Amino acid sequence: MREYMSHQERRELWHERIATFYDSGLSAVRLCTKHGLKPHQLWYWARRFRDEASHGVIPAFVSVVTEDAQTTTAPITLRVGKIEIDVRPGYDSRVLVELVHMLVTRPC
Repeated sequence: MREYMSHQERRELWHERIATFYDSGLSAVRLCTKHGLKPHQLWYWARRFRDEASHGVIPAFVSVVTEDAQTTTAPITLRVGKIEIDVRPGYDSRVLVELVHMLVTRPC
């Protein structure tokens, strides 16, 4: 690797590393040991990308009532980026909030 790397090149490199980390299923320490990285750098970049992704993005939920609210069992499809979530009657709103938050803040 050359001595100097532009800011954009460094960002792209760390974006790839963070994606590899999330996809690997390994602990941060194990992944860093395997790839010769420092865990504090991994967490710094993960936090930086998460904060940038969520900057100004506040997930908001609205109540949705269908015409046939008493008898419907059809799901409502919620799209977050490329992900689609079918929300069915009786869903746990806390789990949905956590799921959407994770999808919004996780680097792509």
